[in-house]
Amino acid sequence: MRPDRALRRWWRGREYRRLLDEAASELAGSRHAEAEATCARAIAVAEEIFGPGDAELTGPLYALSSAQLAQGRLDEARASSARAIAIAEAAGAGTDPPLPRLLEQLAAILERRGAAEDVEALFRRMLAGYDRMREPDPVELSALLNRLGLLLGRRGARAEAAPLFQRAIALREGATSARHPLVAEALYNAATFLEEDRPVAEREAMLRRALAIAEADPSVEGALLASILHNLAVAREALGDAAEAAGLYERALAAREALVGATHPSLRPTLVRLAQVHHAAGRLSAALPLYERAFALAAAELGSDHPVAAAITAWMDEARSRS
Repeated sequence: MRPDRALRRWWRGREYRRLLDEAASELAGSRHAEAEATCARAIAVAEEIFGPGDAELTGPLYALSSAQLAQGRLDEARASSARAIAIAEAAGAGTDPPLPRLLEQLAAILERRGAAEDVEALFRRMLAGYDRMREPDPVELSALLNRLGLLLGRRGARAEAAPLFQRAIALREGATSARHPLVAEALYNAATFLEEDRPVAEREAMLRRALAIAEADPSVEGALLASILHNLAVAREALGDAAEAAGLYERALAAREALVGATHPSLRPTLVRLAQVHHAAGRLSAALPLYERAFALAAAELGSDHPVAAAITAWMDEARSRS
């Protein structure tokens, strides 16, 4: 290489690294439009220095996709992400970011688009890649298993989701400890999407384990604690222990109120379940205020003529007729 060309390449390399640092700073500061422009300049320089298919481009393409995603420009974010993935796959190993992280980015974009089938196909592709690895990162693999399990569970494919959650639990226990918050999350998800024909007591046991972890570790998110309490209350109610169920619903309600306030729509399911426990026990003076709160939330969120609001009204009317 001629000295002048070598000098130019060195100089352009310095410019490239400066642009990468600048883009990282802009992304960290949520200056996404500026970061997008900087990433585009960095990619142009990288293409000049390394070539359009070099593995070096995965970094600025990933950052560009992040900036576009943050601005809601999903088609452009997907195109940038797809190009980074194609380069990483052609390069084999050693890209930065690595291929699993690039695929995670694409999954986030597809989820924002509501493309559930595409997300599922991508998760399965990622899982196949992890299964081919000799020593995959257990925390990253467990996160993928958890996300695929949730996707399948919400779609109703519980029998397929269940073993994914069990793998996630085992991986997290092995990589962290049996009492780590990540284990609590996986236990909660496994219990929530347990197959319909499995005993309720099995669901209860997983939720009690999850609750013990959540109560002992202040780093567990309040939303997860509230959800564990609510679902454990549902399990206890199904097993005939209305008294413990009521106490658990009350704790779930308090935990969620502490996070979102007293008028958030997410309170409605727990308000209704707690009201129904009191209603069934004849504690109508306790049930009615809960129904009233639940109705107000349902009417504000869904409209007073919505079937959910209408059902709450019917329960209120029945309780009033007995009081």
